[in-house]
Amino acid sequence: MKMTSKNLYHWSIDQYINKIRNGEILACKEIHELIDFLELKLNEPDIVIDGQKIDEAIENIEKHFPFKLLDWEVFILAFVVGVLYSDGTLMFNEFLIMMGRGGGKTGFMSIIEWYLTTKQGINKYHVDIVATSEDQAKESFDEVHTILEDNKKKYKKFFRWTMEKIVFQKTRSTLRYRTNNAKTKDGGRQGAVIFDEVHAYENEDSIKVFTSGLGKKKHPRRFYFTTDGYVRDGFLDQLKLEAKMILAGERPKRRTFPFICKIDDPEEVHDPRMWEKANPSIRYFSDLRQEMMDEYEKLEDRPSSYIEFMTKRMNIPSTDSYQEVTDWEVLMEITNISWPDLRGRACIGAIDYSDTTDFVGLGLLFKVGDKYYWLHHTLINKKSLKNKTYKVDLELAKQKGLVTFIDDETNKPEYLVKWFMEMAKLYNIKMITGDLYRINYVEEKFKEAGFGNMKVARSGWKTHTMLQPIIEDLFSYRNIIYAKDDFMMRWYTNNTFVQRDAKQNITYEKIEPKLRKTDGFAALLHALQFKDELNVVEVKINRKLRSVTGN
Repeated sequence: MKMTSKNLYHWSIDQYINKIRNGEILACKEIHELIDFLELKLNEPDIVIDGQKIDEAIENIEKHFPFKLLDWEVFILAFVVGVLYSDGTLMFNEFLIMMGRGGGKTGFMSIIEWYLTTKQGINKYHVDIVATSEDQAKESFDEVHTILEDNKKKYKKFFRWTMEKIVFQKTRSTLRYRTNNAKTKDGGRQGAVIFDEVHAYENEDSIKVFTSGLGKKKHPRRFYFTTDGYVRDGFLDQLKLEAKMILAGERPKRRTFPFICKIDDPEEVHDPRMWEKANPSIRYFSDLRQEMMDEYEKLEDRPSSYIEFMTKRMNIPSTDSYQEVTDWEVLMEITNISWPDLRGRACIGAIDYSDTTDFVGLGLLFKVGDKYYWLHHTLINKKSLKNKTYKVDLELAKQKGLVTFIDDETNKPEYLVKWFMEMAKLYNIKMITGDLYRINYVEEKFKEAGFGNMKVARSGWKTHTMLQPIIEDLFSYRNIIYAKDDFMMRWYTNNTFVQRDAKQNITYEKIEPKLRKTDGFAALLHALQFKDELNVVEVKINRKLRSVTGN
């Protein structure tokens, strides 16, 4: 491999980027994406890198702590300390640091706590450490406490400390630990909150409570340190989904730094060289490597340990029943492929919704050669948005023409008909399908408008089991193409998983029922049942359609 080295920003940043680029450090896809993302950000004209502040922070930390910082620690610390916008605000004020067990997350938390309360120099910049148990919350606090206790004579001039809090007297900044069951959770005026092992959080409720005091001090920050865990669709899964969108450029205003370390493929667990992807400290800690080797050697005799090893060491959650429809990388690919001119092409229309006051997934399925093209649109009744925060930017979706909001008591059939009538001006809609309940509800208005060919699609395990190999092939070979940058369809698809029963029959299910939607993907399932209707090429437009009564 050709070795290259670039010095563009600051040595703390450049050395890590170069080692990743040259393959000296093995890193997962997410870290490579992070490097690409950071290079774009760092090349923006209004970025300021305060190299002196970074150097002084590293020097100060290594002066007081009994270890040298590792390259990944120096890299992240640079962005915590000295990368800002020209207006003085931080480039990143939220950090997700996820790596395998034993990588030194606790020690890195301790140096962050030390710097923010001392060398940073902001008065009353209080730092709270939060975890679900007191023992967990105290770990990094105890590391700082031990440094002070081991040299009381040196540090008593600068600090006051007890077993519950540490105060740096010059800035009057306090370090303390908290737990979820604390009687008083509001922190007042923190400068930063550090959450340890966020995989244990089922939702964001506690996070919001503990961060309610942020913003009253200069340079507020949030840190999330964790391995992966067993709580699915909890707060960590939300963070990981957001990280994907950030690294894909879908959240350009978000100031989150996602440092995610994991193996790329479950099969890589059998190659110890690949373990560095999940744990970047393994090359420096021989005891850690040996412990992981010992655990791995026992997996054959202790199958129950496999899930633990994959989840906590490799950061690949492993269960028997959960299977995604496809990888996120595939979804990104199929929403970035150019479409042919489909005007006048034959297509199949499809409809799906769970309730007449909720989301309605609409779509048209085309076929050109071996590839299928799915044009989607969503109708959203405003009632469904009340007191709910969906994990997708619906306002942006509206701006991009992916959704239409309906301000009415129900999503009356007329609204559905209107969209298909607009599409019929461009495309040859051969038929429209949906399940029996939906077709019965809308059929009359569609027939009034001239859409006479309505077909009932089936659902349930028999139909889904039949469709599953077809869908698997379509995604595997990129033969199903979504409209360019249709992040709504990415969201719908990513919200769906393949549920298998004991007989290996499958159904496509929603990952989480309240804040995840699958209507667009369900409509695609309906359309695919009639895909053979598209084998005969027909090109015609200007169907004679009539207006319908109502709105």
